Amino acid sequence: MVVVDINMVTRINRRSSSSLSMLYITLTLITLLVDLAYCSVTCGLGIKSVGGTVPSGDIVLEYGSGVPLEITCILQSDTIIVQNLFRERIDSNNKTKFPSHRIVFYKNAEIVPSQYVTIVNSTAALLRIPNPPAGRNTYYCTLLLDYELRQNDSYANSDGDHSSTTLSSDSSTLPPVQPATTSSTTDGSHQLGSLLGVCLNTVYVGYKPEIIRNFTCISENWVNLRCNWSTSENPIRTTYKLLFRLPGRAGGRIFINCPTDSDIRDNNCYWDFYTKPMYRQAYEFYDFRLNGQNALGNVSTFFNFHHYANIIPASPINITVIEKTESSVMFKWSVGTMTNFPRDLIHKIEYKSQWDSNPEQWHSVNISDECNAPILSNKTNSFLYDMNCQERDNDFYYFNVTGLKYPFTHYDFRIYVRSSLARGEDKWSLPGCITLKTKSSIPKRPPRSDLGIFDCITSRTDKTKRDIFIYWQRIDDSEKCGDSFEYRAYYTSNIMPNETTIHYSNEIYESYAKFQGLNTSVGYNFTVYSSNNQGLSTDYSTIYVPSESERLEKPILLTKIVFDQQGVFELSWKNAGTTKLSTADEDNYYTLFWCENVKGHPHQCNGYVNWTHVPGSEFRYNVTILNYNVKNHYQFAISANSRRLLSNETNCYHKNNSNSSGMVWESCTIQNNITSRKVENVWVSIIGSTFIGLKWNINCTDRIGLVGEYQIFYCSVASVNSNMCNGSMLSKTISREAAQKEGGFTLVTNLKPNTTYIISITISTNYGKGIHSDPLLVTTLGLGGGAPIQFDFTY
Repeated sequence: MVVVDINMVTRINRRSSSSLSMLYITLTLITLLVDLAYCSVTCGLGIKSVGGTVPSGDIVLEYGSGVPLEITCILQSDTIIVQNLFRERIDSNNKTKFPSHRIVFYKNAEIVPSQYVTIVNSTAALLRIPNPPAGRNTYYCTLLLDYELRQNDSYANSDGDHSSTTLSSDSSTLPPVQPATTSSTTDGSHQLGSLLGVCLNTVYVGYKPEIIRNFTCISENWVNLRCNWSTSENPIRTTYKLLFRLPGRAGGRIFINCPTDSDIRDNNCYWDFYTKPMYRQAYEFYDFRLNGQNALGNVSTFFNFHHYANIIPASPINITVIEKTESSVMFKWSVGTMTNFPRDLIHKIEYKSQWDSNPEQWHSVNISDECNAPILSNKTNSFLYDMNCQERDNDFYYFNVTGLKYPFTHYDFRIYVRSSLARGEDKWSLPGCITLKTKSSIPKRPPRSDLGIFDCITSRTDKTKRDIFIYWQRIDDSEKCGDSFEYRAYYTSNIMPNETTIHYSNEIYESYAKFQGLNTSVGYNFTVYSSNNQGLSTDYSTIYVPSESERLEKPILLTKIVFDQQGVFELSWKNAGTTKLSTADEDNYYTLFWCENVKGHPHQCNGYVNWTHVPGSEFRYNVTILNYNVKNHYQFAISANSRRLLSNETNCYHKNNSNSSGMVWESCTIQNNITSRKVENVWVSIIGSTFIGLKWNINCTDRIGLVGEYQIFYCSVASVNSNMCNGSMLSKTISREAAQKEGGFTLVTNLKPNTTYIISITISTNYGKGIHSDPLLVTTLGLGGGAPIQFDFTY
């Protein structure tokens, strides 16, 4: 038996080029070797097959290297199946077909196109793919047993169409003969139209090991070290092994392995005090070597790792509040294992309060390690709270957070720590957290007030007495600063010489106070404070209410139009006859107030009060309410104000240089669909033989000038049971001014006696025509029917 060097065949194939001359040389050598060694080629030990492939087993190629994929499939001519095929080699066209013409190659489950296959000799065919793609694929060599019925599946056919045949992609077994199995065909018997598996190769086309660039190591709390790296996808199995050595004479000579094979399996390595080798906590630097290896070669990557710059400490612990004020907190905390860390640690403190509008936003504290004063006084063992620096003793760190905005407030604090050598926000520890409440203080400020923010109601029984309501804009909850918060409102009087009496309100609420039975001929200066269990606010608000005789005339007919757009209102009003325009030394203006309340007017408003100033020349103004709450009522009021402009720019709202009418609450509310309104409560007030008198109520819409005119439509009807006009529809127009002057009355004249008329009224507004009122059927008196009939009733 002749021994053939299969490796030599592989080497020759791999060195072959794409030129025709080299391909010819390759085929010649393969033919010679195949002829010499046909009896020695098998698919592998224990595999029963009619041939094999050269090279056998797995094939590894470097992608892009220019080396083609070459697999030669060789049939054993001494097997019964192949010998039978030699005997049946003349086809129906009298052409000689050798067994090699029946060889079909598959890539996974798809047949390989014929242009990649060359017949070498009667028992061998060569698969040659010049630039195989990167990936892992299984190539099958199969033998087509029935040539006559399946000749279209043979490479001998020029069209090479094999799309009708597929194979299983399972590379652990040979492609089966269909329908007979490989083992059942060793006696030479087979069924027509079947494929017989000859051999297979798993082909890996990939890359040499790459240099690792994303190598990272992190120490958790200075008690362990974990290194990780990731690799690009490679069809060729590639492993990496991590080694390290320590600086210095003793550690610098040898590299130490990873404690386990996790570097090979999972691309990571872990050390702590219990691994072998153990974690070397005391070394600031490590030298790492990462060796990559696969069938194509080896590569080593070296890293000088700064250990102390890549430590993530554990959260600070034992966080304690030593002392706190209404605006500062002194903290103490420890860092556990990191206490003995040989390099400096830096800290970060963040906080947020219960009043912060954005709950996701944290405020940062600038922490400095430099401090000019010790944190403890040796004589008193007391803390110095004016520090804006961080200090530490053997076991604890200390810092005084100052400038907190809100007294009597819950704060959440987070304290972080990291190595001073670390770079990047990802090296901070998880936070140590604590929640606390700052101390209370007096309220930050009094409630806001304004000129004219009062209302007076004269007693019905005693015209010399009045109840006075003063209003204010309540302060925010964040400004109350303590328990037992309330407002205090009072005025003072001097009943006895050199003796001042304080008169507190009879009733006080969140947004107003009520003083009962005050004199109408006396002006009062009211003072309003914010108060809690720590005392009164430093500042206060004043509201001056003049005597009834000194008050400016009130604006009238304040009307509110509610629009579909939520929070948008139109206010209109009329001025009193004596209202003056502003001059060079006097500012005359209106103040529009609105109050958010659970109930509507006439209930006293106890909600949030706001206002805006409007020039004295205006009589209509649009208000848009921010944070509009559809569930609440919004009450509006107006005041007329006058303020003397002083040359010293002290234009405060004082009784000596300002005056006001006080508040006038809205008297009419209108929805914005005014054009859909109809005149209500129309009735007949008098009937004659040739006229009918109509009367109706003047609505608040009509009073403020939204109505341009009234139109009366009328016509005669055939009978009292008919609404159909018996003739033309007639009309009469009445101006708004005339209707108001007559109190909502008009005469329809020139009518026929003893005739029934149908009558209705519509309004014409700034926004269009209104709807007809409910029609009235009225019959005039007959001629000589006597005096007109009057109806003495109203709605």
